[in-house]
Amino acid sequence: MNRQITNFRDLGGIKNKEGKTVKQKKLLRSGHLVNLDKETQSVLVETFNLTRIIDFRRGFEISESPDTPIEEVEYINLDLLGKMNAKNSSLADFAKLKSVEAVDKHMLGVYEDLILNPGAQEGFTEFMDYILANKDGATIFHCFAGKDRTGYASALLLSLLDVDKEAIYKDFLITNTERKSANDSLVQQFREQGFNEEQLESLATALYVKEDYLDHALNLIEKNFGTTEQYAAQCLNFDQQKLAELRSIYLAN
Repeated sequence: MNRQITNFRDLGGIKNKEGKTVKQKKLLRSGHLVNLDKETQSVLVETFNLTRIIDFRRGFEISESPDTPIEEVEYINLDLLGKMNAKNSSLADFAKLKSVEAVDKHMLGVYEDLILNPGAQEGFTEFMDYILANKDGATIFHCFAGKDRTGYASALLLSLLDVDKEAIYKDFLITNTERKSANDSLVQQFREQGFNEEQLESLATALYVKEDYLDHALNLIEKNFGTTEQYAAQCLNFDQQKLAELRSIYLAN
């Protein structure tokens, strides 16, 4: 895929515990879809059969960097953080936290809210229904960097498709290599704006994902609900019938 789209990948090809494979060109994840040229748009539609975009970003993020409209592709804004009543946090806000420990504490809180916050549960209920409804085409879901909101959404989907933890973490952590060039550029921009090295270290921490973050989310699910399937049934209106339908649509023998 054209480097215009950072952190892009197809979840297709990942095997689950039963040896079934996530279908290719069905579930796509990425960073924001900004300033896409016609060639990239054509690849998404013609090669990946893209029919639906789910944008998890907040209004101010979209205003600053709107997705490129793609002809005949449905665009849905599903503002997860807005549903959670989370305060707006810019990259500069992360830099101002002034320590890696403070950033980690904040990010663990975000992942906790993605599981337990009623607004987040409402958002992921909608997300799963959108995924279930797109039976023929591909869905791409994204936020700004495609790392936290998108990373957890990907982990949720893979877990419900009965993928083992090792493969889920592998997908989650690919973000750190895929985002490196973009992250380096962002840090340099803030350096040129006069941010000091301590602040830049905090910012750099916020631009990457850590295994600890996903650990925290999955451990909360296990502690509070037992399994991801039970969490989905109790909190996302995603019962066994929907689970069977999801696996029928998105898994191949």
